[in-house]
Amino acid sequence: MLTETLGAQVAWWQLGFAARREVLRAARLGCRVADPDVRQVSADWARQWLTAPRWWWAVRGVGTAVVAVVCPAGAAISLVEVDGLVALLGAVVGCGPPCAWWFARQSRNARAIVRAHRDPQVEPVPSPGLALRAAAVVVAVGAAVASLAVAITYNRSVKPECPPFAVDQEVREWRERDQLGCPTGDTLVGPGGVRHTPWAHPDEPIHPKDDVVYVTPDAGPVLMPAPIFHAWTATGGPAGPLGEPEEGADTGSVTYFNFRGGSVLFPPGGQPEVHRGRKHSWDRAPGGPCEQHDRPCVTDARADGTDVRISWRYGTADAFNVRWGPRDRQGAMVQRESAGFEFTLPDLVPSTAYVVTVSACRKQFLRRSVCTPFSVPVIVRAG
Repeated sequence: MLTETLGAQVAWWQLGFAARREVLRAARLGCRVADPDVRQVSADWARQWLTAPRWWWAVRGVGTAVVAVVCPAGAAISLVEVDGLVALLGAVVGCGPPCAWWFARQSRNARAIVRAHRDPQVEPVPSPGLALRAAAVVVAVGAAVASLAVAITYNRSVKPECPPFAVDQEVREWRERDQLGCPTGDTLVGPGGVRHTPWAHPDEPIHPKDDVVYVTPDAGPVLMPAPIFHAWTATGGPAGPLGEPEEGADTGSVTYFNFRGGSVLFPPGGQPEVHRGRKHSWDRAPGGPCEQHDRPCVTDARADGTDVRISWRYGTADAFNVRWGPRDRQGAMVQRESAGFEFTLPDLVPSTAYVVTVSACRKQFLRRSVCTPFSVPVIVRAG
């Protein structure tokens, strides 16, 4: 029975779009096509569509709906990085009603073919009553509206709205793209003419409500603790000896930010320290001691030509994110995912030192992965 049903469906598809359209146009007018082969294939398809067992209807309907919903949702998650649950509910809203309409239309087409061909092997199947069709429409629309409401509510809970402060367009777009907290005031010009936006970054463990966003000419907005920002502007800001900011991090024992002409260190409970002409680094050599156990620790790095193979130590994780880039250009970092505890850095420039860090991630169904902070960077040199 399954072979016969699938065979009739495949033969119907093989007729081609033009032939199927001709059959359906003639059937709606109560006529039959002249070609006996096409007439027989269309009659077989209509018979199988209307008289197939219920389990086949269930498999066909569920399978089509799953494909129609999962494929757009997966594309939205991978290409646009939409949250998994929001993408799934959005796909239900967008694809559910078209799927229901397509099935209803196929049934109408099959009935029209049966009526036009007067197939003696098939008793005419009555069309569902008005009440049943109205109930189906209400259920489909209700499911779509409910999914849309849940998606909007969930999206707001994942990405809360920020207070309506007047901030620069670059800062607003950066926040919408990276979801790094919210402004706590309007964008303003501080001492020395440095334009900045006060910020609250809930993921920052040391200064969750005392951050500043500054827009650099080259790299765009950067987030730094307010004490470091004020120490930097006290030296003249971008026009002073430190120059424009480059990158910073929190090592657990000190928060630092490197600038083109030096660095500013801020230990917990202390005062910012300005170091002109000296940048701060918390790099370590591969195989050195692992002081932090809440993140992976790179234990080995072996050069094989222009490739470098690294390995690390950590507990159970679903995947690891490996990030690397030239040491003299730490803004140009590349990131790849690894399923194991080893990874080969490809296409490296010979005789070049690279900074490598690793983060462990636990994947969740329909939610973003939960990842550890990146490991203490290690310096490796390509052969």
